[in-house]
Amino acid sequence: MIRVLIFVSVALLIIIGIYLLKKAPIFLPLMHNGEPDENMQFLHQFGVFYLILAAIGILVGIFNLKFFSLFYIFSLLVISAVFSVMFAKKIL
Repeated sequence: MIRVLIFVSVALLIIIGIYLLKKAPIFLPLMHNGEPDENMQFLHQFGVFYLILAAIGILVGIFNLKFFSLFYIFSLLVISAVFSVMFAKKIL
């Protein structure tokens, strides 16, 4: 079951990462704080980071070790929370 959750999260991370890299200008009107170049860099940085997490997730899903799987899911939740909080600060 954990393996399925990891591969679903990998698929979502790939979609979100590519969307942040290719469609970043869509989010710029939402971001009031900061320079536009700084906001583009922020979105690009997290897009790349999500793609790296997806690659790590593929490896974790293939090897299927419980400790690494749970650590991966925990770190994925923490990184997503960090992105959400930082994005919310830029919006408000």
